Amino acid sequence: MQQTIGDNIFLLIILCTGGISLLVISFVILFISNQKRLLKNRQQIHEAEMSYQKELMRVVLQSQEEERKRIGQDLHDDVGSSLSNLRMLINRKDLAEQQGSGAVLATHKLLIDKIIQDVRNISHNLSPPALALFGFTVALEELIDSINNEDGSLINIINDVEAITDKLPYDMALALIRVLQELISNTIKHGSTKRIEISIFIENGLLAIQYRDEGIGYDPANQKNRKGMGMQNIESRLNMINAAYTVKTAPGAGFVMFIVLNSPLV
Repeated sequence: MQQTIGDNIFLLIILCTGGISLLVISFVILFISNQKRLLKNRQQIHEAEMSYQKELMRVVLQSQEEERKRIGQDLHDDVGSSLSNLRMLINRKDLAEQQGSGAVLATHKLLIDKIIQDVRNISHNLSPPALALFGFTVALEELIDSINNEDGSLINIINDVEAITDKLPYDMALALIRVLQELISNTIKHGSTKRIEISIFIENGLLAIQYRDEGIGYDPANQKNRKGMGMQNIESRLNMINAAYTVKTAPGAGFVMFIVLNSPLV
């Protein structure tokens, strides 16, 4: 009898030991499996981040090339054309006879004034002088004045925080000016609107900008619209200054972009 009880206890110990071993082995296998899955997820996130950074770099480089192309085109079409016209006038055979004519001098003066204005516009587009001299508010108003209708009805600005925006670091202020410039350009090219509103204010302690037009809008699910060069430039510039944004648009419903600047300076 005692021998049977001893055998049962021994068998029970073996079963318990086997069960515990099986649990330990299962736990180890599950732990290793989870670690592998976590590692794989981290690798996928890292690869996605690297891919995103590469895409941003590509957009920045492409943007620079587009900017160079635009400057070259402006120089060729505006300055080059005006200089060619001026040279043709000077080379005219009958110029000597008309040299004393006030009309000829006035024509030359108009051409020279146009060249000066073209160079000034190109220089202004490269680096708004008002931004360094007077700050964000004046630079934005100058930009709007250069685009607005004669009656000033196309673009309306409401800046409730001029004291804050005028203290933004130069690079940050320039990026915001470029973003708004790109948005206005997109609206004028594609939006078919007669009204653009730009509101700048503080929301939840952060600097916020709302850009809104009453244009034709577009389908945000259309990849062609989402990945357009203009939107990529905007996203790239906002990422560089640590700003987040959301877009609300639909066919026939206008376009709204809400930008929040996550800056400790604000």
